[in-house]
Amino acid sequence: MTLLELVKHLRQNILDDTGGQGVEWDTYSEDDSGSMQLRWTNEELVSNINEAIRQVYRRIHPIQDIYYLNVLSGVKDYKLKSYVLKLISARREDGLALKEKSIYDYTFRDFESQTGDLESYIPDEKTNSVRIYPEPVANETVTFHIYRLPKVTLSWDNFDASPELREDFQIPMLNWAAHMCYMKDEANTYDPQRANAFMTFFDREFPFTSAYSNTRKARTANRPIRYGGL
Repeated sequence: MTLLELVKHLRQNILDDTGGQGVEWDTYSEDDSGSMQLRWTNEELVSNINEAIRQVYRRIHPIQDIYYLNVLSGVKDYKLKSYVLKLISARREDGLALKEKSIYDYTFRDFESQTGDLESYIPDEKTNSVRIYPEPVANETVTFHIYRLPKVTLSWDNFDASPELREDFQIPMLNWAAHMCYMKDEANTYDPQRANAFMTFFDREFPFTSAYSNTRKARTANRPIRYGGL
């Protein structure tokens, strides 16, 4: 579906916000006086659709991709591109797979003293970064297999564009956009009951993937505490 088709479905079939009979809402920008007849501008709906798409990506990880990281000699920590959602696996230039590890698998001395050929990577999803271990002694390119977010943000200026999302996900995805619409803090839009209802519809369609949570539980269960020392 195109962005215009998604906005039309959201506005007409879910929100019932067309401004009345004969209103050509699809020609309005947020600066047009005609937008005053609408509870939500087209730009607002597009913004909510973009967030709904990102929420689908976070929930079910629909898109896998390849990500190349240029590793530099002497540099352990790297900030990832904002679209990187989760690192799945990694390989060195010679094809050897790197092991995914946790920061708790190493001591302070390990990070301060160990150098050599790359053995593992330690993702930090809070900061969207990764640490390479041990400290590299040569420049090389590490190839990561990743889950990612959309690379393109939809805009009302290009309403013929289509989201990077499987078509059978697109209508159910609009439930999150509707949830956000009814959380808008204005007298004629704020409706927590409706917002929660649409969030429930979305949750049923897109439950959080269990892959990451299961891996995390396996790593942390019954883990002995290690102390690095000085």
